[in-house]
Amino acid sequence: RNFIQTHPNAFHVSASSLSALIGIGSAPSFIPLIFTVAVLLLYAPILFHRPHRVRYTALLWFSISLCSSVARLAPTLSALSTVGPSIAVLLAMSGFTSALAIFAIFLDVFVSTRYGTPQAILFPSIWTTLWVLTSHMSLGRLTAWSPVLGTQSYQWLAPWTGPAGIDWVVAAWAVVISQGIGNWYMGNLDYEIPTTGVSRRSSGNSAWFLVALLTTLTIPTTVFSGTPHPVNPFETATPFDVGCALPPFWKYKDASPALEDYITESKSLNHAKVVLWPEGAVSFPSESERDAGFDYIRQSIPASGTYWAVSFEEHVLRPSDNTSLSRTGIALLSNHSSETHMVYYKRSLVPIAESFHLTPGILPPPTYELPLGAPKHIGKPKWAPGSSDFTRPIKLTASICLDFALPSPFRDLDSRPALILAPARTWDHSIGRRMWEEVKQRANEIGSLALWCDGGMGGISGVAGAGYNEVYQVGEGSWSRTVGIPYPFDSTRTFYARFGDTPTIAASWFFVLGPTAFLMALSRSPLHALTIKCVRWVAKKKDKLSSAGTAEQPNLIVFREVSSKMGVVPVMDIPATRLPEPFPRHANTVCFWVKASDTPFVPCSPVLPSRPARSLPGPARSTRSNRPAPRKPLISTALGSFEFITSDDLPIRLDSSPQLQSASLSTGHSSPPAAPKRSPYASSPSRHKSSSKTFALLRRLRAFAKAHLRRPPRHRPLTDDPHPPLNTLRQTTEPAKARKRDTRFVDHVSSPVVYQRVYPSELTASASSFFVEAEPPPSAQISAHPPPPTRETDKPTQTSERDCSLTLHSPLSPLDVSSARLHQLEPPAFSFQLSESEPSPVLKTGFHPTAKPPLTTSINASNLPNLETERTYAEGSHPLDMDYTGKQGAEVVDFGGEIDYSNYRWFEDPPAKQPPAQSVGTPYVPLPGVIEQNEAFEFALSAAPNVLYARYKQYGQLGVLAWCSEFSELIDNLKELGFVGNMFVTTRTQALRTCEEVLKLMKHTLDLKMQIIVMYLSSQVARLRRFLDGDKTWEDYPEPQFP
Repeated sequence: RNFIQTHPNAFHVSASSLSALIGIGSAPSFIPLIFTVAVLLLYAPILFHRPHRVRYTALLWFSISLCSSVARLAPTLSALSTVGPSIAVLLAMSGFTSALAIFAIFLDVFVSTRYGTPQAILFPSIWTTLWVLTSHMSLGRLTAWSPVLGTQSYQWLAPWTGPAGIDWVVAAWAVVISQGIGNWYMGNLDYEIPTTGVSRRSSGNSAWFLVALLTTLTIPTTVFSGTPHPVNPFETATPFDVGCALPPFWKYKDASPALEDYITESKSLNHAKVVLWPEGAVSFPSESERDAGFDYIRQSIPASGTYWAVSFEEHVLRPSDNTSLSRTGIALLSNHSSETHMVYYKRSLVPIAESFHLTPGILPPPTYELPLGAPKHIGKPKWAPGSSDFTRPIKLTASICLDFALPSPFRDLDSRPALILAPARTWDHSIGRRMWEEVKQRANEIGSLALWCDGGMGGISGVAGAGYNEVYQVGEGSWSRTVGIPYPFDSTRTFYARFGDTPTIAASWFFVLGPTAFLMALSRSPLHALTIKCVRWVAKKKDKLSSAGTAEQPNLIVFREVSSKMGVVPVMDIPATRLPEPFPRHANTVCFWVKASDTPFVPCSPVLPSRPARSLPGPARSTRSNRPAPRKPLISTALGSFEFITSDDLPIRLDSSPQLQSASLSTGHSSPPAAPKRSPYASSPSRHKSSSKTFALLRRLRAFAKAHLRRPPRHRPLTDDPHPPLNTLRQTTEPAKARKRDTRFVDHVSSPVVYQRVYPSELTASASSFFVEAEPPPSAQISAHPPPPTRETDKPTQTSERDCSLTLHSPLSPLDVSSARLHQLEPPAFSFQLSESEPSPVLKTGFHPTAKPPLTTSINASNLPNLETERTYAEGSHPLDMDYTGKQGAEVVDFGGEIDYSNYRWFEDPPAKQPPAQSVGTPYVPLPGVIEQNEAFEFALSAAPNVLYARYKQYGQLGVLAWCSEFSELIDNLKELGFVGNMFVTTRTQALRTCEEVLKLMKHTLDLKMQIIVMYLSSQVARLRRFLDGDKTWEDYPEPQFP
C-alpha cells in the first residue's frame, strides 16, 4: 500500500500492462480480462485528475497496446507474405482497441464525477455499448475486449443477450473488484467524511448489490444441465451422422489436396448423412468448369440420401465490365437431384489477406430442409408418424469462417436451423482456437448445432453448440460422429435471434436514465398533480389534529443551504408566501432557518456555523430518544434552493426555546438553578387571533431591541469619591424581585454540574464580528504616565455602595450600580488608578509598545477613552488636574536641584503580577445550547487528527490542503465562541491537545512534499495557539525542507 501511494503511476501502468499481456490475446479469458479492466478502473480516477494526465495517458495507452500485441504476435507473423505489414496492422489494431477501452473508462469517470451517476450501473452500460458497436467492423468481435474462454457459468445468457450480456458481466465484475480494492486501499469506511458527492458507502452498497446479482446469474448453469441431447430413444431424438473430409498429408503426399482426394475421403465416410469439405477445398477457373465439377461430384456420391457440402473458390466474369472476380462459397449436393440444393458465398473477408483478391457475397445464408429417412431397424410409420413420406425434416444452413466473428450472422432466417455447416481454413492454431470459440458462441445464440471443419495447419474441428463444447479433432484426418437432434424439433427462434443486441443495450441504459426520465414524465402527468393535492389535504388534516392536542412537542424544522448561517425563529414570523405547502403553521412550531439575511425576522438564538446536518459532530445521536416521534421530511421547491428537514435528522439537539428564563434566585444563594427539562407544552388556540399575534409581535420587537439595540448605561453624577474602595461597598439588602416560575418545565437535575469558562479577557486575539472597531486616538492624546496601568478583570467598578455579589452571568437578579456593565458580547471595562490609597478618575489610556508584534491591526474599543473619560476631562473639575503646558500663570514650587537618575536601571524588574480576583456572585450556569456547542467543539477537535489522516489517505497532499480550510473555519468558529464568553476550560484544553497531535501527525506520519502545505498548516495551528495562550512560546513546529 505504501508503494502504491508513493508511486501510483508506476504501479498502475505496470499492473495494467501485465494484466493486458495475460488477459488480452488471441483468445481472451474471463478472469484475466476482468482484472485488466479493474486495474484500469482503479487508475482512471487518479490519472483523470492529475496535472500531467495527457502524458501518463499516452504512456498507459502505449504500454497496453504493446503488451496486447505481444500476445498476438505469433499468428500475425504468418498472416501475410511479409512480416512488416503484418506487425503494422497488428499494432494499429491493438492501439485502436486500447484507445477505445481507455476512452470508455475515462468517460465513466467524467460522467460519474460530474453528474453523480453510480459507477455500478454506468460503466457496464458504456462498456457493453462500446464493444457492440465495435463488433460491426470488418474483424467483428475478434478485436473486442470480450472473453471467449471461462464463460461457462454465464453461457445460458447467450440465447437471451448474446455477447453483449457477457460484456456486461465482465464490466460489472470489474467494478466490484475495483471498488473492493479501492476500499482496501483507502482504508476503513468509518473515517469517511460526508460530502455532497456520491459517498463511498453508497458505492459500496451498489457493489454488494452487483455481487448478489452476478452470483444469482450463475444459478441457472448449476440447476439446468448443459449436456448434449441424447441420440436415443428415437421417439424423442433423431440420431444424425455428420462428417468432415480432411485428406491427410501422409496419405496423399500433397499439401494441397485435389478434387479426387476429397472425393476419396468422402466415400470413406459413407455412413454419414452430411459430409463437409473445408473452406476453399477445390477451385474452379470459370462457371462452366464449376458446373461440370458439381456434376462429377454428384455422380461420385455412393449412396442415396447422402449429402456432400462442397466448399469451393471460383473465378467468374463480372457482366458490367467483363472483369474477373473470385469468391468463396459452399454448395450442398446429392446424387438424387441434378440441382444444387443450397449455395452460399462468404460475406466477411480477412482484411488485406483476402480482401484484395476476393469479392464478398451479398446474400444472407439460405436454408434447406433435408428429408431424413428411417433407419433400417426402425419402421417408417414409427419413425415419422403423420408424415406423408415418412421422413423427418432437418433444416440446414451455412456460413463460412470469418462470418462467425460478426454479430448475428443468421438474423435474416425466419426459423431456427437444426445444423449449421461451417467450413474454415485458418493459418495458425491460435486463430483456429479463437474461431472455434466464436462458432460455439454463435451456435448457442440461435440454439443450433454447428459442424466446424477447419482445413488449416493444426486446425480444430468438431461439433459445437447445444451442449457440445469439446473439440473433436485437431489437425488433418477425416472424421465423423453421431449427434442427437430433439424430435419434434422446435424451430422457434431464440430471443437474441429475433431482436439481437438492442434489448440488452436498452435495458442497461434504462437503469441509468430510466429513473430520471420516469420522474420527469410523472411530474408532468395529471396523476402527479392529483397526488400532490391528496398529500396536502392529508397534511392539513394531520396539522389540525395535532394542533388540537393538549400536549405537543414543538415541531422543529430545519432549512439549510451551503455556506450560510443558521438561526432559530418561530414559524409564525415567516410570511405565508415563503412557506412551502403543506407546512404545519401553528403556534407551537419552531423553525430553523439557514439564511437570516433573506428573512424579515430576527433570529432568536446565537448564530451557529452552517454544516450539513449529517456531518455535524456531537453526542446528538444518543439523545434521539428524547425528541418527538420521527416525521417524514417534506421536500418542496417553494423556497428555491432551500431544503428543509425535521429536527429528528439533526445530529445536535438545538434549543427550541432560546428565550426561556431561569428560575428566580434568592439573595445570597450561590447554587445554580436547575437545568430545565425539555418537555412538551400545550398550544393555545387563542394565539391564532389577531390580537394575540399583535402582542406576540410587540414582545418579539422588544426582545430584539433589548438584545441588539441596547443603549450604553447611563452614568450617574460623580460623587466626591467616584471610586470608593471595594471593601466599603455593601450588598443591597432588598431581595431580588421574584419571577414567575414557568410551570412547563420540570427540574430534573439533582446535583448541578459546575462548568468553568474561559473569560474573553484571557484570550489574545479579538474577533471583529463581536467588538466595536474604533479609530485610534490622536497622537497628542497618547501619553505615557509613569505609573503603569493595571487591568482589573471581573472586578466591577462601582461609584456608590451597591450590590456587587452578582456577576455578569447572573442577569436575573437586580444589581443597582452607578456604572452598569456592558452587554455580554462587549469586553469588560478597564479602570486605571495612580495608587490604591489615592483614587482618581479614569485617565487617558497610555500606549506601551511591547516586544511581541500585535496579533491584529484592530484596536480594542476598551483601550480607548470612553464617554466618561472625555466628560471628566472636559469639566476639568477634578482636584488632581495639572497643567502640563508650561504656562507662567501656574503656581510652581521649587524644592531644590534635579533628581539624579544616572545609576537607575529602568525596566529591569518586571512589575509584580497581580493576584487573580476572587469570584464574586453565583457560579457560571451556561444555557443548554452553550453546553451542546462546547461538546460539539470538543468532539470535532478530538476527531480532527483522525479526519486529517483520512483525508491524506484518500486524496494525498491535496486532501491535507483542503482539510486546512476546514480547520481554519473551525478556528474562526471557536474564536467566536470564546469572545462571546461561552468557551469552557475543557474545550480550550482539548484545542491545545489537538494542536500538539496535529503537529506530531504532520511531522512523523504525513509525508508532505509540498512545503507550502506544511507552512500553511503550521500557521493555522499557530493562529489557534496564539488565540488560546498567547504568552507561551512553542517550539514543536516542523521546519520546512526546501531543496
